[in-house]
Amino acid sequence: MKRFIFWCAAAFLPVLAACHVNLIPPTEFTETRVFDLATPAPLTGLPFTVEVDIFSNECSGRFKMVFREKGNQIEVDEYNRWSMTPGSMLTKYLAARFASPPATVSIDDTDKPVFLLDGTVLTCELNKEEMQVDLMIHYFITKPGNEAFRITGTEQYLVPVGESTAEAFAAGMTSAAAKFADQVVGILSDELKNNAAGTKDAEQKK
Repeated sequence: MKRFIFWCAAAFLPVLAACHVNLIPPTEFTETRVFDLATPAPLTGLPFTVEVDIFSNECSGRFKMVFREKGNQIEVDEYNRWSMTPGSMLTKYLAARFASPPATVSIDDTDKPVFLLDGTVLTCELNKEEMQVDLMIHYFITKPGNEAFRITGTEQYLVPVGESTAEAFAAGMTSAAAKFADQVVGILSDELKNNAAGTKDAEQKK
């Protein structure tokens, strides 16, 4: 009887091979993709210099992209990731945005007021229901050598996207980071104007 079973098994194996029957199901593989913010062109002609310190990260997901489903439900994507944490990405983006191109550096630049910018990324996600990227930043602007000078605030940027994909998320994050850089320029420009107006008033009262 055993010989008969072995004989049947031996006869059946070539049939399986000829029919290309695979008894082991294929393993599914999903490639992990990595995204970064686009590198910006440096701002030129600013009447001040911005030195960017490290932005910390307090949002969900860290390296993984976060998609908000409904209400308090979020999805942490295991296969679409950032090249670094959102705080580090923003630090790199701003450092490039506020860097002075070597060709534009002159002796006059040493007379410009210097400000230090840092902060924390609080939210970095794509809201699928609202179809928008949500970036929230708490920032600090200080002035080296002047402990009394301090500007702080929290800004939220909601950037509409056409689809809830990783590519749209990365593009929306880049747009939000650019809006924040422009906001910093506006804040410091207003600060210099106010200082100049205050100095002029003080001189007129003398």
